[in-house]
Amino acid sequence: MISPANGEVTFESGLRIDAHAQIGALSILLARISVLPTYRNLPIPGWRQYVLGVHRSEHGDFEVEASVSDEDRVEALFLSHRHSFYQLGTSDDAERRVYHEGIIASDLRGQKEFSWGHVFCRFNAAIRRDFLVIVYNPFVNIPLDARTIQKVLAAHEPIPSDVD
Repeated sequence: MISPANGEVTFESGLRIDAHAQIGALSILLARISVLPTYRNLPIPGWRQYVLGVHRSEHGDFEVEASVSDEDRVEALFLSHRHSFYQLGTSDDAERRVYHEGIIASDLRGQKEFSWGHVFCRFNAAIRRDFLVIVYNPFVNIPLDARTIQKVLAAHEPIPSDVD
């Protein structure tokens, strides 16, 4: 589900979210699997919180939300495991928290800080639910413009030997 190499999160539905993925590309992919994302504005100008639906992974079903910057890039993911065995009255949603911590232990070997970002659990008191949170580092050296990517690739491309 969470790659320790780059922070990519994958689901069995085909949804794959990379660090700083463009929300437009994710929306197209979600439409193909019949999921229509909704969003609400955040208190930071230009930022939005997208609800991407429920998706299955090898760890079960997760409600997936993404915080998107004013550049339409995913800056953070919020994953909350869904299962009928969670008790509503459990203090701080402790059962779900234990499950989320288990995913950090299995997928990331307990590590929470990476060059690409941070992973941690956070209890949302307003809705009384725990979330597995992935916040991508803004300085991970991921080009945000396709032209930049092409320039980097061209700079490393060997010159063909049959060119005069």
